[in-house]
Amino acid sequence: MTAPDRQAAFRADVEAAIERDDPIELMDVAMRVGLDAEERAWAQSCCAQLARHRNAQVRGNAVAGLGHLARRFGRLDPNRIKRIVEIALCDRSEYVREMARSAAEDLRTFLSWEFEE
Repeated sequence: MTAPDRQAAFRADVEAAIERDDPIELMDVAMRVGLDAEERAWAQSCCAQLARHRNAQVRGNAVAGLGHLARRFGRLDPNRIKRIVEIALCDRSEYVREMARSAAEDLRTFLSWEFEE
């Protein structure tokens, strides 16, 4: 399978998982997108969507995925992503807040973004 075929299959798998909305599956999907997706804008959109999920572990992993994307791509949409991380820093779940702190550190390191905590 060629690289474009692998990425198309990956994207189709992720989008199908999001449609199924199984939190157990989405916990892994959120991290895989951050670590393996090759199209920055699509990956950013997936992580942003999953960062609003009802399940705290999905939200936390999606926010962590944004940190991975910052490291891998060196840029993200500041108007959209910074607000998502700021919201996650105040999430009711300690897990989400922990993942948001880690993502904020990645965004500081790789994108020079600042956050108030």
